[in-house]
Amino acid sequence: MLFFIPILLVTLLPQIHAWGSLGHRTIAYLASLHFTPASNRFTNTLLHGQDISEAALFPDKVRHMPQFAYSAAWHFIDAQDSPPHQCGINMTRDCLAEGCVVSAIANHTARVADPHLPRFYRGQSLRFMIHFFGDVHQPLHTEAEDRGGNEVSVSFDGHATNLHSVWDTLIPNKYAAYDHGDDELLAAWTWAQRLYANDSRSLDECMDDAAECGLEWASEANAYVCSYVLAKDVHDQDLGGKYYEGAVPIVDEMVGKAGRRLAAWINAMTASASALEIE
Repeated sequence: MLFFIPILLVTLLPQIHAWGSLGHRTIAYLASLHFTPASNRFTNTLLHGQDISEAALFPDKVRHMPQFAYSAAWHFIDAQDSPPHQCGINMTRDCLAEGCVVSAIANHTARVADPHLPRFYRGQSLRFMIHFFGDVHQPLHTEAEDRGGNEVSVSFDGHATNLHSVWDTLIPNKYAAYDHGDDELLAAWTWAQRLYANDSRSLDECMDDAAECGLEWASEANAYVCSYVLAKDVHDQDLGGKYYEGAVPIVDEMVGKAGRRLAAWINAMTASASALEIE
């Protein structure tokens, strides 16, 4: 599996930040609500007591630092498909030589579970794992078209922006009634509690192989690119009205699935006594 990846073509990679900080915080908090007591102890130990929603932001904060430039490609997988007519992911075609979000999930999940790896490296990989479980559930992090929507000029409630930012930040922020200057942690915690309270499903998710599961989740997110995200021409349109209303259930569903699936994998890890051994 991947460990350190060479710095190649970093300047050509999309400048993207999946779900924005509010979405990533919400996913982390939702996962924590599903944690077993062992998972709570395990994550608190590896994160040195850091708030789990803050840990979720680490990969975005460091991705442009020279020493972490190798991680830039891990935030996405660029499906070379043809939305809205055809969507689909092919690992051989779409996962870069530097890696992608699917291979990164497989890599860091294995590292978190490895009791022979020092705590520092397991904690760092836990931060990547938490973040990438969020990234893989954002539809435009699974799509190459117009650099994942970064080059699609739109507006949102009268403000000029791009389609990627609409899905990363503007839809989640509006849905959670969060405005910059408000308490972001409280907004994320409130959203996570609502998702937890409204979700009666079990944590019986894809658990066999992290790479296969990551590909399954990426394909699920990518399908929304054809069925909704780019189903109609949105160039130069204001997406703060009916488009927003149709997108909200998708965002709510995918954030909820990301948090629930993250918890399922961490709970499964901590069910193993060996994984709880921390050097």
